[in-house]
Amino acid sequence: MSNTQREARRQQALTEIALLDTPPEREFDALAKLAQSMLGTGMSSITLIDPERQWFKARCGLLAAETPRAEAFCPVVFETEAPLIVPDAKLDPRFAASPFVTKAPNIRYYAGVPVRVRQADGDKITIGTLCVLDEQPRTPTPTDLEVLSELACIAEALIEARAVALRAAEAAEERRLAVEGLERERRQFKQAERMANMGSYHYDIETQTTSWSDGVFVIHELLISAGVPVGEIMNFFPDADRARFRAAVERVLDTGEPFEMDADFVTAQGNARRVRCSCDIELAKGKPVALIGLIQDITERHGLEERLRHQACTDDLTQLANRAEFNRVLDARLHEARTSDIDVAVLLIDLDGFKDVNDRLGHAAGDDVLVRVAERLRAPRYAGCFPARLGGDEFAVLASVGCDGARLNAMVQSLLHDLEMVVEGQGQIARVTGTIGLAWSREAGHIRDVLLHHADAALYAAKRAQKGTARSHSAEADRPTTRSRGVGYRVGPWAQQY
Repeated sequence: MSNTQREARRQQALTEIALLDTPPEREFDALAKLAQSMLGTGMSSITLIDPERQWFKARCGLLAAETPRAEAFCPVVFETEAPLIVPDAKLDPRFAASPFVTKAPNIRYYAGVPVRVRQADGDKITIGTLCVLDEQPRTPTPTDLEVLSELACIAEALIEARAVALRAAEAAEERRLAVEGLERERRQFKQAERMANMGSYHYDIETQTTSWSDGVFVIHELLISAGVPVGEIMNFFPDADRARFRAAVERVLDTGEPFEMDADFVTAQGNARRVRCSCDIELAKGKPVALIGLIQDITERHGLEERLRHQACTDDLTQLANRAEFNRVLDARLHEARTSDIDVAVLLIDLDGFKDVNDRLGHAAGDDVLVRVAERLRAPRYAGCFPARLGGDEFAVLASVGCDGARLNAMVQSLLHDLEMVVEGQGQIARVTGTIGLAWSREAGHIRDVLLHHADAALYAAKRAQKGTARSHSAEADRPTTRSRGVGYRVGPWAQQY
C-alpha cells in the first residue's frame, strides 16, 4: 500500500470516529494529566492529525488548541505509525529548526506513541498520538515508551467506547423511528438512546406484573424460559441501593418525574456488577398505568473510571496516595477540624542517604527503598493514619483522628525505627534513615499551606541538627529527637508540648 493510500485510510478512520473538533471530555483530559504526571513532564497531549494540522483532544501545559502539521513532532509518529523519542530536539536535525523548538512552546524533549482504532476488517490504523513534551532535554528511561504505550491502550479503549456509544445512539434512533406511534416503545427507545439500550422493563401498576426484555435477563444471569422472578426482583440489589431504588420509584409515582441511578448489583449466579437503572411513568388518559425503564450493565466502564481515578490519585511506584490526593484528604480533615475544634497532626518525612543509594547501588535499589518505606508506612501499627508519597524521597503522614501527644510520640519513635534500613547491592552497603518534621493544625489556624510550611520548617530544623531525628514545629522546642543506639529512642523536648 502506498503512502498516499495509507494516509487516505488514516484520514477516513479519523472521520469515522467523529472525534475531531469535539468539546473537551473529562476522561481524555484525565488521561493526558496522568501521562504528564507519570512521566514528570511539563506538557502532554492526546493529538489527532488531519491533512493540514494537529488538533489536541486533550492537552496539559503550554500547548495551543491546534497547530500546523508541518515541522511538528506528532505527525512523524502518525506517518510512521511507530513510537518516537527525541531526547534533545535542538540536537536532532529533523526538528532543530522547527518553530515549535525555536519558539514557544520551546520543546526540547518529546516522547510519543501511536493511538490506533480498529477498522471493520480488523486492521488497526493510526489516527493520532499520545505524547509528553518538556522544555528541558532529558535522558529517556527504558520505561518512558512502555508507560506511554499502556496509557495509549486506555486512550484507544476510550475512543472505542465512545464510538460504540455513538453507534448505539444511532441504532436507538433508528429503532425509535421504526416503532413511532407506539408510546411505550418510543419512550423506551428514547431512554435507550441516553443509556446505550442494554435492556428494558415494563411494570403494570394495576395487575402488578413485570415483563423484561432479553437484555435484562442477561444482566441478571437468568434463563429467559424461567420468567421474571416475581417477588425477588429487588433482592438483586444490596440493602442500601434497594432502599434508594424504592424511594426513587415512589417519587416517580408521586411527581411523575423520571429518574436514573447507578447501583451495585449481584446476579443470580452471585457475580457482582455495577448497573445503571432508569424509570419513567406511563400515562393513559392522564393516569399512571405503568412504570417503564432501562437497566444497563456498566461494570466495565465503571471499572475503567475507577482505575483512572485510582491512577490519578496514586503514586505509581509505591501505590501510596500522591501529593494531590494527600492535599485533598488533608483539606477535608482540616475542614472537619475547623468545625469540630480538633487538632490535626501532619508529619513530613525526608529520607537521608537516599541519593547515595541511587548513586552507588543504582536506581533499582532506590526504587526498592521507596517501596519498602511505603510498606512500612502501611503497617498495621499505623492503622488510621494516611500516608502519601509527595515526590522523590519525600513522604507525608496524616495522623489518625484523635491522636494525642503521647500516641503521636510513640508513633514518631516507631517511624524513626522503621525508616532506618541498610541497603545492599553490587558489593556495597548504604544506610538510609528518615528525618521527620511535625506540625499541628491548630497552631497553623487550620490552613493547609501554613500547616505544611510549619512541618517543612520543623523537618529542616531536624536535618540541620541531626539527620535521622524528628522535630516538632514549636517555639518552645528547639532540640530534635535523637537515636540512642542499643537502647531505643529517646524523645527530645520537642514532645514536651504534648
